[in-house]
Amino acid sequence: MDQNEIFLGFGTIIVFGIGAQWIGRRSGIPSLLLLLPAGLLAGDVLGLVEPVELFGDLLFPLVSLLLSLLLFQAGLQLRLQSFPREIRSSVARLVSIGMAITFVGTSLAVVLLFDIPRDMAFMAGAILVVSGPTVVGPLLEVIRPLEPAGTILRWEGTTLDPIGAILGVVVLNLILAGGREGVHPVIQMFSRLGLGVAIGLAAAAVLVFVMSNFLLTDNMEASVALMFAVLAFTAAELVLSEAGLVATVTLGIVIANQQLVTTDRITGFGDSLDVLIIGTLFIVLAALVDISESLAYLAPTAALTAILIIVVRPLSTAVSLVGTPVPHRQRALIAGMDPRGIVAAAIAAQFSVTLSAAGFDADFLLPVVFGVILGTGVVYGLSGKPVANLLGVAKPNPTAIGLLGDDLWLVPFGRCLAGADVPTLLITNARRTVGPSQPELDPAQLTSVSIQDGTDSVEQAIRDAELADMVISFRPGEVHSWLVSSAITVLGRRHILRVPDEPTVGVSAAIPDWWSNKLFGGKVTSAEMDRRLAAGASIEVVPDPPAAGTTLLVAVSPKGRADFKPVLNETRPSDTLIGLVDGNHVHEERVTRESGPRPGDAD
Repeated sequence: MDQNEIFLGFGTIIVFGIGAQWIGRRSGIPSLLLLLPAGLLAGDVLGLVEPVELFGDLLFPLVSLLLSLLLFQAGLQLRLQSFPREIRSSVARLVSIGMAITFVGTSLAVVLLFDIPRDMAFMAGAILVVSGPTVVGPLLEVIRPLEPAGTILRWEGTTLDPIGAILGVVVLNLILAGGREGVHPVIQMFSRLGLGVAIGLAAAAVLVFVMSNFLLTDNMEASVALMFAVLAFTAAELVLSEAGLVATVTLGIVIANQQLVTTDRITGFGDSLDVLIIGTLFIVLAALVDISESLAYLAPTAALTAILIIVVRPLSTAVSLVGTPVPHRQRALIAGMDPRGIVAAAIAAQFSVTLSAAGFDADFLLPVVFGVILGTGVVYGLSGKPVANLLGVAKPNPTAIGLLGDDLWLVPFGRCLAGADVPTLLITNARRTVGPSQPELDPAQLTSVSIQDGTDSVEQAIRDAELADMVISFRPGEVHSWLVSSAITVLGRRHILRVPDEPTVGVSAAIPDWWSNKLFGGKVTSAEMDRRLAAGASIEVVPDPPAAGTTLLVAVSPKGRADFKPVLNETRPSDTLIGLVDGNHVHEERVTRESGPRPGDAD
């Protein structure tokens, strides 16, 4: 390959890999449904990425290394302190009894559907027990299941990644051990597991020592942890092949559960690393697939996918959750959610090369696993939300609004939102923020929390409220800025609505409203709101159309959804309108509102 082809290949991998995830998260489509077609398009269809020529002998060692880093990140998520006690038994059963049933059931299905030796069928069964948070998490964000089903599914996916990978290593070593002379196969298997665990423990001990004795700066913690993961993987692989994955899983789990140093910087760094690794692996591995050859496996792969969805998953869930307090409707949802992800694909690619080198016919592994990944992704991605709604175990889309700040207008604005059946959380410095009791308001619709109660209490209140958006109006300060950062972490930046202090000027003022996230359409600032309130204005429910001297702030739909950029003549008669009414128009506004519906509303 010449230099231009190499640049084109690397560029395509990064752009397609990250771009597909960007589009998926923005549109709510599971990323794997875009990554797999993107990889096939980049490889067999357009020929932009030719992994074997691009990477040469580095290809599968690179896949193994990237997979080990993914499993390291998965291990970091297994914090027992954050593992809710009430679901531990359910999750433990799903990843032990349920995994065993899935392993045996999948293996038997592969034996029946494919003309392959039984040992290769069990290899496929071991690979296909793996689910993973990178594919389950986005689906749960769309489905929004009731608890405890959502937390159970999240922890099951997080736990199955490392445990399933270890099961794959065990099965692989048992298959390969038959061709290795000397040591008994079981001893070979346990020697690899033991070596991986020992090296992972040693690496974790050294990393904790380095961090606890401040031998590196805070901004280097994530990079050094990544270095230790690579070091543990490399050391284990150099001694005994297939021990590296066990070493990195062990390192991640030990680091996550030790009590000597915090790991926030390490786990935070993993989010960006996961996006890059997942994108790279999906595009590279999918580019290896020959579409024409894969068509030969289409019918049995489709049948295997159907058996996994219709028979194996419901059976494993039913047996695993017998006697647990999980409601039956939520058990049904759990039984209908078991997609496969990138860890299964990467394990299949790595193990197929190892098995082929040992003389086994493992060419079927990669196309079949990719087919199951795509099939389960499509079925669960399309059926998840409708099934949850049918079972009555899906939460409604969030409509609650948070109001953060000390500006005077926030309290009456919050009362108006609550009066329009919008759950509202008011966050200020004051101890008493809501004011006197108002019998006409549902106390559950208007709640408040004070920053003086502590940042932990405020952050928990934000999470518990399940906010759709947060309105921010305050003068800059360290505590407020920290809370904004926390809100962005929980809600996402595009759900943070800032009221400007003063009118924008220059280039910012020239930006069209529909280009920006200006609150109230950019018509009013917080300083102007306070000035007009001090001059006798009020915030209240107004008729449509509003009277002169009224600035329309928000339109609330009958379902409680708030639109903070309302446009006159585009609101519906059923909407509740909230506006800022100047003092000399307050009496006129109230008379207009009480005079009855406007002509034409009944049409």
